[in-house]
Amino acid sequence: MQHTQVLIVGAGPTGLALAARLNRFGVMARIIDKHAGVLEATKSAALHARTLEHLRTLEVADRVLAEGQRVDVLQLRTAHRDRIAVDFRTLRDTAYPHMTDIPQARTEHILIDRLADAGVSVERNTTCTRVEQTDDAVTVTVATPEGGTDRIAADWLVGCDGAHSTVRSQLGIAFAGDAYTDDWVLCDAIVDWPLPRNEMTFSADADGICGVFPLPGERRYRLAYTQNRAADGTLVEPSLADAQQALRRAAVTGTIRSVDEFWTFRLAHKQAVRYRSGRVFLAGDAAHVHTPFGGQGLNLGIGDAMNLGWKLASVVTGRSPGSLLDTYQPERHRIARDVVAFTHRGATAMLLRDDARRHLRDAVMTLLQHAPPAQHGLARRFSQLGHSYRRTPRIPGRGSSLAAGDRLPDPLLFDGLTNRSVRLHDLLPSDACTLLLTTTADADPVDASLTELYRRWHGVLTGTVLTTRWGPAVRRGTVDAVPAALDRGRQAARLYGRGPMAYLVRPDRHLAYAGPPDAARIEDCLGSIHTAPARPSSGAAAGTVGPA
Repeated sequence: MQHTQVLIVGAGPTGLALAARLNRFGVMARIIDKHAGVLEATKSAALHARTLEHLRTLEVADRVLAEGQRVDVLQLRTAHRDRIAVDFRTLRDTAYPHMTDIPQARTEHILIDRLADAGVSVERNTTCTRVEQTDDAVTVTVATPEGGTDRIAADWLVGCDGAHSTVRSQLGIAFAGDAYTDDWVLCDAIVDWPLPRNEMTFSADADGICGVFPLPGERRYRLAYTQNRAADGTLVEPSLADAQQALRRAAVTGTIRSVDEFWTFRLAHKQAVRYRSGRVFLAGDAAHVHTPFGGQGLNLGIGDAMNLGWKLASVVTGRSPGSLLDTYQPERHRIARDVVAFTHRGATAMLLRDDARRHLRDAVMTLLQHAPPAQHGLARRFSQLGHSYRRTPRIPGRGSSLAAGDRLPDPLLFDGLTNRSVRLHDLLPSDACTLLLTTTADADPVDASLTELYRRWHGVLTGTVLTTRWGPAVRRGTVDAVPAALDRGRQAARLYGRGPMAYLVRPDRHLAYAGPPDAARIEDCLGSIHTAPARPSSGAAAGTVGPA
């Protein structure tokens, strides 16, 4: 029987991102998929800011940006009028204040190329048929490309095999929720469309919904609309004329010149009641499905992969206790529950049709359009930058405006000495925890207790000091051997407090601790993430924390 540390079932964006994240930590996962190759069928296209940050961690963001179509605004229209313009350019603490539209197939190809460079390939035409597990391992029976069967033993199994997940079914995990009554049509088309190419339009009228999403390529758009019905209630077969009829729901003069192909599908809002059973985890569409309102699905799945990836790798490599994996369920299940509920409310509101409540909907949307804080809140919600693990176990502490569990902001810092700018995230490693200390005072924030903390956790913990104050320590580029960065423009204002502040940053850029630089409290949090390393010899240099 073949053996692997981690087996991933499903080579969609979630499974591929998970494999790439594990590989960054030195874990060579096997990834199998029942399909012969990447499915070129029209699927998800929108990549939001938080996902682009994840793709930067996986070292593929630049390629995605080069191939994709930048979208700055999500315009919601009802009853043939603009209602809310969600402008992602208001996002100030990310390198990606926009969406990027790119066909899902291209995202998958880019991730596959990244894995190939690392020596990892997708095993195609290999179908998971049975899952069995004990306390020590998982055994997966697969149908092979040659038509036979094989068995794979894995220490851990992750089901990323979509809404009709075999892994979830084999585990007997319920997929709770309901299906929608509307059928949907998707197509990629050449369209003469008068609105700006940096704008995605989502429109609704009494006949249903129509979304127009710009894609890379001249006059290329993705159309998504609720399928039309004939007078007798039967579904109208999609055609160019039918799509043109649906486009009129936007009340924007546009002409469809050609269509590549049509796909029809049904939607549901469902979530697995749990994401883990013993040594098996669920991620992506195997764990949750919802409407395409706001383009959340693919992004949510990659978020699952990035959360689970570093934790699973840390446990597999012996750097963390197995209990760290217990945090995946409470952190990601609540996030997905909120997204499923949010997209359900949004789609339901857009599909009120002849319901009298549509007038109230339109009035509320008009009010929100004139409330900048509400628009900014929507931008953060759609972009998934606002996703936080607050109120979950093992996430204590609070900083100035940030709390443990929040995503670390990523402001642009200008270094006048080198005359270049750098993002805060780029100063921190993506494969280790970092103790980020911030101060606006002259005194060094690294005291004896923190120096000892660095010494004890040498090899596990890195450090960075972010300060607004100029001094000899910063001129040397370190504060007591901890790398330092100067923020004279106070671009990282949210990270400063009345005194020195400490943030324990996890590899996924979420905060495990936020508060005063209390070494004992920080070490308690660190101990819940990592197994304490063996003490260095007495001759080891204190504060030798490696590059940040």
